[in-house]
Amino acid sequence: MVSTVTLVNNANQNDRIVVVEEAEVPQAERVIYVLDDEVQVLEVIELQLNAAGYTVVTYASSSEFLDSIHDLRPGVVVSDQRMPGVSGLKVQEQLRKFSSRFQLILLSGYPETRVAVEAMRQGAVTVLDKPYNHEQLLASLDDAFDALARAATDDAGLPVVFPDGTLYLDRLSSRERQVVDLVYKGETNKSIGIQLGISIKTVEKHRGKAMKKMAVSSLAELIRLMERELGASSR
Repeated sequence: MVSTVTLVNNANQNDRIVVVEEAEVPQAERVIYVLDDEVQVLEVIELQLNAAGYTVVTYASSSEFLDSIHDLRPGVVVSDQRMPGVSGLKVQEQLRKFSSRFQLILLSGYPETRVAVEAMRQGAVTVLDKPYNHEQLLASLDDAFDALARAATDDAGLPVVFPDGTLYLDRLSSRERQVVDLVYKGETNKSIGIQLGISIKTVEKHRGKAMKKMAVSSLAELIRLMERELGASSR
């Protein structure tokens, strides 16, 4: 909302009355690029997202999208994982070069934890099962546009690098480090609990504390920060 101030003269007292009017500010256009080799899926997603107020551009070929990427406006890419030619994961590999212009949400009809972790390690916002939950997709799109806004001012979208070389991983307790290392490898909370001999709830508690200490708010950011720090420590 924007406040518009209007000064009105009072004829009797020569005073001026301030009238404040509220006006709606139009939201910036939010563009979504949908990639799927099934035309019916493209049509359904386009209808749903148009109804939610988004501008939608569809591609039945991921190669066609990548060929035109230099001419496209910034936006969020919603891509199927299994497509002829270039997979959704390969699309994300290419999008790493354009992190300040595009964010990706991956859809997969064949959920694989390691594929999901690899996608987020490379910068994807999240991976959703296909068929997807409509409300979950809309929530993920909000996260994606938030990430896009952050990337506009910070391409990495991650906490700042400490000038003295200190790592965020150094802030963690030994148990928290064990948990995030297993998360990074693509293990589920259940699998981590079994390997460490602790409950799923305890795993979630350690993971939450670790994310807070590392100044990240999502699994995708956690994976990317660990990739950055593990790469730095190996040099």
